[in-house]
Amino acid sequence: MDNHNNTSSSPTPSAPAWLKWARGLLVIAMCGAGYLALVAIHNGPAAGCGPESGCDKVLHSRWAYWFGLPVSVPAVLVYLALLASTVLLQKNTSPDDQRGSWAAIIILSVVVAGAACWFVGLQVFVIQSFCKYCLTAHACGFAAALICLMNIPYATEPDTPMWATGSGKRGVPRQAVLSLVLIGVAGVAVLAGGQVLVQKQRNVVKSFQTPSAVTSTNPYSQPPVQLSDVLPPPPNARLIAPRTLSLYSNKFVIKFNDVPLLGSPDAPHVIVCLLDYTCVHCRGLHPILLDVARQFSNQLAIVCLPVSLSPLCNPFIPRMNSHANTNACEYARLSLAVWRAKPVVYRQFDDWLFAGANPPPVEQARERAAELLGADQLKSGLADPWVSQQILTDCQIHRANWLAADNSAMPQIVMGDAVSSGPINSVEHLQILLRQYLGVNLH
Repeated sequence: MDNHNNTSSSPTPSAPAWLKWARGLLVIAMCGAGYLALVAIHNGPAAGCGPESGCDKVLHSRWAYWFGLPVSVPAVLVYLALLASTVLLQKNTSPDDQRGSWAAIIILSVVVAGAACWFVGLQVFVIQSFCKYCLTAHACGFAAALICLMNIPYATEPDTPMWATGSGKRGVPRQAVLSLVLIGVAGVAVLAGGQVLVQKQRNVVKSFQTPSAVTSTNPYSQPPVQLSDVLPPPPNARLIAPRTLSLYSNKFVIKFNDVPLLGSPDAPHVIVCLLDYTCVHCRGLHPILLDVARQFSNQLAIVCLPVSLSPLCNPFIPRMNSHANTNACEYARLSLAVWRAKPVVYRQFDDWLFAGANPPPVEQARERAAELLGADQLKSGLADPWVSQQILTDCQIHRANWLAADNSAMPQIVMGDAVSSGPINSVEHLQILLRQYLGVNLH
């Protein structure tokens, strides 16, 4: 008796080598973008990328978002769509179905390649920092897109239709390819245009105030939350004695005579600013602080604490990030040594260190400190154990803010029971925060 069936399904033909390469590269790109999406969603640092490292600068820049959404999220979807299109291309063998798959492949490949060029260009010319995860994903995506575009099966017959069915003719008409490419270019334009026109607010304020304590609207912050909704303790910044501030329920006690301060030490309102001399956003905040201190006169005291984001003196920064924030520890040590040895010249030295887009060379900073103090007094100041202890304390405060606000971005400002993380755009921006969380108003 014959047991063979009269009909049998024909096996799916083996994928050509170029298709296997394209899929492999797309999987790598998708994994990279997926990892970055998880990092962005959880607001955490990428492995091997400490605060203010190249990766950190890229991932926390305005260009890491598209209409407020991390760009890695739509990137994953585009990579996935292109990968699925290559699978359908192999699965559907009819000429009409294959043309449909190729239409999707061409459009998506142009989007992937164009987006790669756009984002790499931003890192080179605008951000001037590089993210190894981003570059890897873009390189793999670009290579996969290029492979796909190089293997378009052009139709040999000029009357081959693109969208009509039933012709039985194979291949993609050349005149249709141009239209599909233009659709892909339009997709890239939407991506770039959305990023240029809609800027994500990079400053985030985590407030532990109850809603009844908030008296004004702040467009720069997140909605306040109840204390019972969060596990980390609130900063609870409050005066516990004349010229003495408590943070985190007396875990840190700051005496105004012992630390650098802007404004009157007897002011009724106090904020604590954590700044790193190598942090570009901290350098942008410095003149804003000076302006606000002048405007609010005796109403506001600003405690300025140098924090290093280098693992060389900050035990809370992973050692793998030792390449980041070069000389940050040395600038902090010099600054505090000047303060400790001769407070009257500290403001002059601090303003000089913060002048310009980048800090001066370390040797030049040492020479400037020696001019203001004298070589022997500078040497004595640097040898003072208080300097190292104060740097550690400042780093511990940064770590406490990091845990409480779930954000390590600098600069950081503690205002009562609120922590601001990330760049401050303007004097007006800081004024809004002060009115919102401290009730400070100009008279």
